[in-house]
Amino acid sequence: MSNQTEITTHANKSVAEQIESNDRFTGLGVNMVVIVLSIVALMPLLLSSRFWDLPGWHIGVVLLLWTIYVVNGTAGMMLHERYIERWYVLYLYFGVQLIVTAGLLFLTRDLGGAIWVMILPVAAQSLAYSWAFTAVISLILLGLIWLAYLGGQSFQDTILDLLSIGASMLFTLIFTSIAVRESAARSQVQRLAIDLRQANHRLAEYAAQAEELATMRERNRVAREIHDNLGHYLTVVNVQIEAAKTIMRTQPEKAQDALDKAQNLTQEGLAAVRHSVSALRESPLANQTLAEALGQLAKEARESGLVTELLITGETAERDPKVELTLYRAVQEGLTNVRKHARASRVDITLSYGPQETVLTLQDNGLGADLAHKSSSSFGLVGIEERVNLLNGRMHITTAPHQGFQFTITLPH
Repeated sequence: MSNQTEITTHANKSVAEQIESNDRFTGLGVNMVVIVLSIVALMPLLLSSRFWDLPGWHIGVVLLLWTIYVVNGTAGMMLHERYIERWYVLYLYFGVQLIVTAGLLFLTRDLGGAIWVMILPVAAQSLAYSWAFTAVISLILLGLIWLAYLGGQSFQDTILDLLSIGASMLFTLIFTSIAVRESAARSQVQRLAIDLRQANHRLAEYAAQAEELATMRERNRVAREIHDNLGHYLTVVNVQIEAAKTIMRTQPEKAQDALDKAQNLTQEGLAAVRHSVSALRESPLANQTLAEALGQLAKEARESGLVTELLITGETAERDPKVELTLYRAVQEGLTNVRKHARASRVDITLSYGPQETVLTLQDNGLGADLAHKSSSSFGLVGIEERVNLLNGRMHITTAPHQGFQFTITLPH
């Protein structure tokens, strides 16, 4: 399990690192676009003698604004994305870019060149928000172009120039939108891959837990079967041997009969143990009804000297095999406890079949017990209670010192 966890964790880290790398690549790509377009826009000015003929302060302001544009469009954009939830950071970033762009356009409008290209990254970066916000930014940028370059032209030339620049801007927006969506989709797929790996990891853990739980339940079931089956035979054999020892001298024929019964029970127990080993315990009700099986248990109890009365009421139609097996094991365990601990002379067994549930009651007139000091020796009763709980049933015990012992089991059909 630990190796599987380490492998899954390593895989998740690898995908997470790949997503982070893609995000860094996307940020680096945006920065490269801003820098390249800024250089493309500035290069014609640097190669123009008219630019260098300008006053020194004019050249210095243009270069300063260009530097601010590049720094804010790269590092400023990344800082803005980190604090994107703060509304004033949005207006501060785009406000600086629009002011710097306007300054560059107006300071270089008589020099020609390609400074107008610097409006494209600003428009593209506005796609991080709504289309309405992008439309506002784009209109402001086109308005700056019109004020800086097209104010003295005819209406027709102005419209044609604006359409030409607008087409470039629209192409940039569409291309950027496609790139952003593709990057977002790739990141989403990779995040879903992480979620899927984590889900598979959790599923593997749940499967391991379910297997462990199933193993534990099977161990408890086998423990109950061994106790209920082998314990029953050994208890009856012990009773028959004790009876034989008691009457060996005075009634040898009855003693021999008790020993014969003990031997028969030993053979039956041995056969049951062998069958349990080979088939993990076939149900004792496989070839007989519950009433017949309980009658056999009552007969064995009578033969050991215990007055045993069995009363079955209601419709004895075929019931759920699990319910019938639990009732059989309960009677078997109850009789075993009576012989071993109760010192009782009589036990009454009542099985009532109802339309919705079956009720079993077993009561003896023995020593009883103090439930407040119930010892761990009552493993059999614990096993029966576990069986009952697994079938959504109820088990109630009534006893007190020197007042007998009774348990009542209610099981739904």
